Parts: sequence; structure tokens; C-alpha cells
Amino acid sequence: MESTKIDDFKSHRRYVYVVEGMTDEEKLKRIGCLFVIKTGGRFIRPEIINFLKLVHQVRELVLVLDPDGPGRDIKAHIERQVGPCLHADADINDARAKGKVGIAQMQIEPLKNLLRSFITHDLYVDENLSLEDDDLFDLGLSGPGGKQKRMILVNKYHIPYTSLKNVEDALLMLCINKEQIIKDIQND
Repeated sequence: MESTKIDDFKSHRRYVYVVEGMTDEEKLKRIGCLFVIKTGGRFIRPEIINFLKLVHQVRELVLVLDPDGPGRDIKAHIERQVGPCLHADADINDARAKGKVGIAQMQIEPLKNLLRSFITHDLYVDENLSLEDDDLFDLGLSGPGGKQKRMILVNKYHIPYTSLKNVEDALLMLCINKEQIIKDIQND
């Protein structure tokens, strides 16, 4: 019964897409995926796995990995560590170009078709994001001393990157609000 409540809760939020590399991330963002996390390939850093575990508590993860051996290995590793995820499995023929296989090699239209149901969900889900545009500035997370405050959040939530934009995206993925950030910074 508890998992039904959690699943229902997650269904009212945008998805988080997990990809292998930077080109994959850029392609997904270009077609409308708001939240994208890159693993960096087969050898996923522990902080990325820990971050995915936290995100998976509040959102569904959609694995959009290359249709090859390393992609299958990454999928298996993530699901062993994080739990069951949703999959968008590309057809190897759509993901092959210039002797390579991967999401980065896919044309935009087949990629849109692959992710259509997920993107449609994201477009129509009624989710109020947890932070406003100026919240991070108001909290002193940018400008002088901002990195030190961001590092408190990076360490607490296993955020894999420290730039203001990446921290903001991560906090949105985790549904962390301004009040929680204030507590986190004050309790350090």
C-alpha cells in the first residue's frame, strides 16, 4: 500500500532522464526534457549513484542509455543500486551512425518518437517547481561566498556538480524548497 502512495506521488512530477554523456544530455534537453543526469559512461561515480537514489525517492527515473553492451551494463548497475526504473530502449538501427552506436548518434525525430510518451507526461503534469527564479540569489548561493554555501548542499544531497546552475537543477529534481535550503545552510 505504501508503494502505491509513493508511485502516485511520483506520477504527479516530471521525469528525470538518465543518459550516458554530454551529447546525449544536450539532445534530450533540445527536445524538451527538463531534468537530465549524465552518468559519464560505464564507470559511474558513487556520488552520481547516491544522487540518483535520492532523486528516485521523489521522481521516476527514465533510463535512456545506448543500445549496446556498456549501455545494458549501466542500466543493470543503476537498477541494482537504485531500484526499478522506467526504460526508453532505442532501436539499435536508429542509434547507429558513422560506425558508432548510441543515443548521441540518433536523429532527432526517432529520439522524439522514443521519448514521446515521457515528454507528453512532462508537458501536461501539473507540478509547481520547488524554487523560484531568484531564490538561490536571495539565499547567497551565487556571488562572493556562494560556492561555500553551495558545497553544504552538494555534500548533503550528493550533488555531482558544483556550478550554480547544476546545483539549482539538482535541487529542483529533489523537490528541495527555499525553507529547506535555509535550514540546511544554518545547520551546517
